[in-house]
Amino acid sequence: MRRLLIVPVVFALALAAACGGGDGASDAVFNMIPGNSELAVGPNRFAAGLIDEDNRILLEEAGTSVHFRFLQGGAPKFEDDATFVWAIPDVNGFWTANVDFDAEGEWTVEAAVTRDGDEAALDPYTFTVLAQSQFPNVGDPAPPSENLTLGTEPNVKRISTDAEPEPALYELTVAQALEAGKPLVVTFATPAYCQTRFCGPMVDNVKEVRAEFADSVNFIHIEPFVLDEEGRLVPGTQGGPAVTEPMQQWRLQTEPWTFVIDAGGVITARFEGAASANELRQAIGEVAG
Repeated sequence: MRRLLIVPVVFALALAAACGGGDGASDAVFNMIPGNSELAVGPNRFAAGLIDEDNRILLEEAGTSVHFRFLQGGAPKFEDDATFVWAIPDVNGFWTANVDFDAEGEWTVEAAVTRDGDEAALDPYTFTVLAQSQFPNVGDPAPPSENLTLGTEPNVKRISTDAEPEPALYELTVAQALEAGKPLVVTFATPAYCQTRFCGPMVDNVKEVRAEFADSVNFIHIEPFVLDEEGRLVPGTQGGPAVTEPMQQWRLQTEPWTFVIDAGGVITARFEGAASANELRQAIGEVAG
């Protein structure tokens, strides 16, 4: 299984945090590091890390803002202010914008950084927009997976690597939740084995938001990899860890991923990598009434 494509970003961000954060001169030059394994025609959550020439991540702080401008074929298409998302609280994160690409092919994003009134521009970054996502996307029906639950597997170590698992996240299969006719949140994450270290914080955010929507929305956490009775990875036949059936059914090749699904079983939002609790609240609120 191909591991998360933004792994190099994480190492850069971790190093940046160790170097002390985002203070720098007004003429600083930033590099953009992509935070998406794919982008496709339609709605997307564009994410990127911004790192200066001293390998320091641009973090959220007073007086700092980022503005994205998207172009295709050299022609401006749309622009938006970016929002900072902590991937690992107080350690690292990235800048995001909700965008809607209307055509496949090569696109370019330009970014302007403002810090305490001083502006710095980034070199344009070119990326590919696919005609169709290879993963379940907004508007697609959610695959009715038969994930492990505490009802069928009472040993929670075979179901979750979360240090403090919330039993309510392991009560239903996706198929059962879809039949219930309620909105649903599904997160694919492995807190103990996540190469990016985003999985644990992502599951924590899901647990936090679940406490607010538990009466009207179902929540499910699924491990991407098969676990033995002690919570260790089970070797697969291709040299890496064995992948769970739900991951295969959803065609996911990275982790973590989190999906918000409406009462009719249609995906209304998806988040690759980390998503803040506020992002989840907003997306869930749109389907929870």
